[in-house]
This record gives sequence, C-alpha cells and structure tokens, in this order.
Amino acid sequence: MAATLAEVLALPSFRAAGTELLHGDPEQVRVRWVHSSEVFEMGSLLAGGEVLLTSGLGLHGRTADHLRSYVDQLADAGVAALGLEVGRTFFAVPEPIVESARRRGVPVLVFHRVVPFERMVEDFHELLVRRKVEAGTEDAGWRTLTQVVIEGRGLRALLDETSRLAGCAVELRDPEGQTVERSRIASVSDEAGIEVQVRGEPGVHGTLRLLGARSVHRQRVADAAGVAVALELGRGTGGGHRPGPAQSLVADLAAGAVVSRADVLHRLADLGWPPLEERHLVVAAIEVDAAVPVTDAVAATERALHDEGPGVLVGTTAGHVVVVRRGGRRAVPTQVRDDLAGLAERLGSALPGRVLVGASTPVADAGDLAAAVARARQVVRTARRYGRRTGVVMERDVAAHRLLTREIDPQVLSDFVHEQIGPLVDHDREHRSELLRTLDAYLACSLSKARTADLLGLRRQSLYDRLARIERLLGVSLDEADHRTGLGLALLGWRMRTGLDPQVGFGG
Repeated sequence: MAATLAEVLALPSFRAAGTELLHGDPEQVRVRWVHSSEVFEMGSLLAGGEVLLTSGLGLHGRTADHLRSYVDQLADAGVAALGLEVGRTFFAVPEPIVESARRRGVPVLVFHRVVPFERMVEDFHELLVRRKVEAGTEDAGWRTLTQVVIEGRGLRALLDETSRLAGCAVELRDPEGQTVERSRIASVSDEAGIEVQVRGEPGVHGTLRLLGARSVHRQRVADAAGVAVALELGRGTGGGHRPGPAQSLVADLAAGAVVSRADVLHRLADLGWPPLEERHLVVAAIEVDAAVPVTDAVAATERALHDEGPGVLVGTTAGHVVVVRRGGRRAVPTQVRDDLAGLAERLGSALPGRVLVGASTPVADAGDLAAAVARARQVVRTARRYGRRTGVVMERDVAAHRLLTREIDPQVLSDFVHEQIGPLVDHDREHRSELLRTLDAYLACSLSKARTADLLGLRRQSLYDRLARIERLLGVSLDEADHRTGLGLALLGWRMRTGLDPQVGFGG
C-alpha cells in the first residue's frame, strides 16, 4: 500500500531535515519504500517506487555526464524521488542532476539539515503500518474480484473487471517491468496514476498499474485488485488461461524441472514434434518492449514462425518469450544468426517498440535443453545490461562478459583492471584528460588511427601524442598483440565493474 510523496514529506524526520522539494507534484507521486545508498550503480538494484536517500559520497568526483547517467539509471528503474543531503559532499545539488531530473520527471528533495537516514526509513514504515490498519475491511469491489478468481475466468477477465470498477485501463507488469497482461478497456493515457505491488510466494510477482487519474476510490480498487491478482497468479493461470503443453514444457525447462533426454523427447512427441534425427536445436529468448503484453508477444512469435511446421516450441518465462526450433544436421553459425535476424525483423514489424533476441549455442541433445534455455535468457540480460536493446545477440557475442562475470573472483577482476589500466584511470581523474577513452576507441577501431581520430574529433598528430602517452604510462606497446588483449579485457572489466562507459571519459 503506497503513500504519496506529500505524506512522506510530512513525516517528522523529513520535516526535521529541512527538506526542500525542487520540483514535482508531491500529491501525484506514489512512494512504495524509502531507501538509502551511496552506491553509484544503484539504479540496477531498485525495484521502482523508492525515495532514494544519499549524502552524495558515491557521486563525488563524477563528471557531468556521469551525474546525468546516474539520474537516467534511477529514472529507468522507476524511482519515486531522489533525496540529496547537502553540506558534506555537495553544498548545492549539482546542476546536471537537477537538469536530468527535470527532464526525466524525477522529483529532487534537498535535505538542508542532517537527520539519520535510518529515522526516515523507520518513519515511512510506521506510516505504511498506520495506513494498513486504517484501511480496515473496505470492500471496493473485493467480492466481485474474488468471484472472478473463484470462477477461474482468468487473468484477463480479472483485469477487465478491475478496469470496470476503476473506470480506467489496467495492466500487470512483472518485476522486470514487462507487461504480462492488459485489460481490454480503451485508455487515453499510457501513464499509471496508481501502482500497487502484487505480492505472494515467494515474493513480489509484479506491479498492477491503473492508467487513470488518482482518486481515493481508484486507490481502494487497486489495493483490492492487487490481492485478487496475487490469488489468481497463485492458481498458476499465468497469462489468463490454463497453460498448454508447450507453455508447461517451457516453464519446466526454465525451472530445471525436466532435464532427462527421454522425458524431453516424450513431451516433444506429445506436442507433435517429428523425430529429431540427430538434428540440432536452436534456443532463443526474446525480450520485447515493456509496454507489450507477453501474451501479445507470444502470439506474434507464433505467427512469425507459422510456416516452420511442428518443429517449433514457443512459451514464456519471467517476461521472456522462449523459442526452441529444430535446425539442420549441422549448426552453421551464420545460418543460425540469419534465421534469428529474420525472426527479429518479422517481430519488429508486428510489435511496437524494440525486439531483442538472445540465443544460446545450439545443442545436439534434447537433454541439454534446460541449460540452453537458461543460457539464452542470460544472453539477453547480459546484452541489455551493456547497452544492447535490439537485434540478435548470440552466446559467443557475450562470451568475454560471461567469462569475466561468472568465472573470475570479483577481487581478482578488480586487481586485473587496476594492473592493466589503473594508471590511465588515475591520470584521467587527476588531469581531466581522455586517455582511457582514446585507448578504448583505438582498440574498437581495430588500430586504425584515421578512424580513431575521426571518432574522437582529433587531429592525427594529437592522437599520436595521446597513444604515446598511454604507452609510457602503462609501460606497454600497442603493437604487441598480448598487450592489446590484456587492455581490451581490462576495458571490458572496467565497464562491468563500474557501470561506466570508457567513451564517457572523465573530461566532463
């Protein structure tokens, strides 16, 4: 049960901090939780709806581009507001933060007096407890909604009934922000006026969003519907209907509940699959725009693969559409990539927004399908984490990322990065230079000085001077292949460890 930002600002601890709201309407902002952190890469750790409290320690020494990126990450995560204590790290809120927060619609709170953040979190928790007690047993359509669940009419019918009670469109999104299902009522707005979390076992299942102006009645409907949807999801109805054999098999593969070759072959045969006859299997995970219901994405995928016959399996798991296709006797990498590119293109034409396809290395044994599904989903997550939003990404394309994140101890990776490019990082921070950016561009341009100079907007002689300085600082020769390999891996490790792009640089 969320509170408004206005209610949060009225809490004793927030008043004691001399809180100033720089912009935003506190009556229109819903707050799910209050959290404090000094971590720069906090955006990826938030679930949405938080007031994030910080003293700015993690922002000290960052460039204007970094500060703007910090706010963008918070906005992407759905943060309710950013609260910054001034007087220690900063004497005023940095202008890049204010500028980006206004652009992204993130309210900014300024704390002019020091109050322990823990008190603010405790005050908010007490507020939520009071609201739950005060809510009592308000009906707000509860009997009507539970009747839909009891009758087993499905998730879509439940959202339709919620939209009728609330008088606006309703949608359910999973914890990753992907739309699972949407009511059939027309909506004049895509912006959620009210959001409530759907909780069950083992935790948060997603967020119910009412796309209409906030009112007391709609808030009560939303609170009741959140519980009803949790009950419906607990029945295992998924996207609004009992899962069919294909969806059940995908779900079991994703959960690792079916791994034996004999069991997989038996269930594929029940789905009408022809014998595999030593053919390889291509497994892909598809991520679509968050506003597109997963059920629509499944339907579009099935239409896009309609002409391929019975050797195709389509299902969903945790916001991803999973596709298993029967390939040829030999897994030719270029053919696999071209086939998936064609699928991505057809889906891009059928669905609004972006389409990202991630594929694991083809497998020859049906017993390896569960692991292949897990790897395909990991490819999508890895690609998205490092900036890829559309197109086709194969497992080999993110092999180095996987190696560095899964097989190397974090401290070992940190030491390696420091050993390889630490002097450049320190030099750039101290002198506001762009040697790290220059090295990254030079390697990305395959050692072409002409292309590198054009990319960086430099005269050729200026580039030569920078490359010579890089070699002196690091004690390497960029003509040595082994040196370049180490530096390339270190730059990748830098991106993964800090969440920063070397092309941003420290020059600000």
